Amino acid sequence: MQDKEQQFERLFHSEYGRMYRAAHILLGDADEAKDAVQDVFARLWDGSIMLREESQRTFLLTCVRNHCLNIIAQQQRHREAEKRLALAGTLADTDPWLGKSDDELTTMVRQYIDERLTPQTARVIRMHYDDDQSYKDISGQLGISLSAVNKHIVQGLRKLRHHLQNRKA
Repeated sequence: MQDKEQQFERLFHSEYGRMYRAAHILLGDADEAKDAVQDVFARLWDGSIMLREESQRTFLLTCVRNHCLNIIAQQQRHREAEKRLALAGTLADTDPWLGKSDDELTTMVRQYIDERLTPQTARVIRMHYDDDQSYKDISGQLGISLSAVNKHIVQGLRKLRHHLQNRKA
């Protein structure tokens, strides 16, 4: 066991800098780059990633690149969802079907979230939009992956949007 830990530590020290620089270039943020490299090494340590001796450097750089691209795609989906929510809010101001004040609309949305979504999805959405917490913060507090946080938000918003569109009809 000691040998495995020593090998892992040597690999970490020899490749971390290169992987960090690649992640930083892709993500443009030092903390996110550190987290991305840390995630790749965590997956390597827990056995989620299998590493072949002859292609370690290339494989690890590929893993960190792919992980960064997934983060970028997730951030893009998040920005698009926020734009759609902002657009929906703007349209709601001019949409006669609502005929409701902002307070009434907010109450209607909160009631839907609390009563119709799963408790976990409702909690994730409230943490993100009410408490203004990042996906990473939510992930850490709830002990779920970033992709699970994204899944809860995307599915919850999709159901809410469908509900609001059906009310219009």
